[in-house]
Amino acid sequence: YDNVKCGGVMSGYILSILGIVVAGVFVDIVVPSGSISKYIKGVYAIFVVAVVISPVMKFLSKTQNLSITYHEYNADINLLDYIFSMRSKSLEANIEKALKNEGFDNVDIILNFSIQNDELVYKNCEINLKNLVISSDKSHINKYEFIRDVVKENTMLADEEIKFNE
Repeated sequence: YDNVKCGGVMSGYILSILGIVVAGVFVDIVVPSGSISKYIKGVYAIFVVAVVISPVMKFLSKTQNLSITYHEYNADINLLDYIFSMRSKSLEANIEKALKNEGFDNVDIILNFSIQNDELVYKNCEINLKNLVISSDKSHINKYEFIRDVVKENTMLADEEIKFNE
């Protein structure tokens, strides 16, 4: 039944296009050349565009629920773990790059996370400062506070969840 219905809609659309072409030929023959001719042809062109895009407009006007909610399927835990670990590694690299741009080089960031309700949740952050190199213009800054602030800004972790190793 669906194929017949779809074919009927498609043949109706093709007949509409064919009718427009025939009407165009008729308008071209009947309308005298002159200044009014360009206005009539302009109106005809608008009509042609309306007929051609009418199936698209019908499709867009239907209230179709095309949204898929995230919890309608069971996510593969291994895939989620891989995706979230790549996301975490990317964030670690971004934090390290931000610190390097601020004059704190060779900071090693490790973000520990868990997956809760198919969401990435950061548990804590370990910051290794064994190889830290601070630029001379940043030597007067409290390195712990500054690094902690950058990490908190990017992860929303609390102070007690950020640990330093030297």
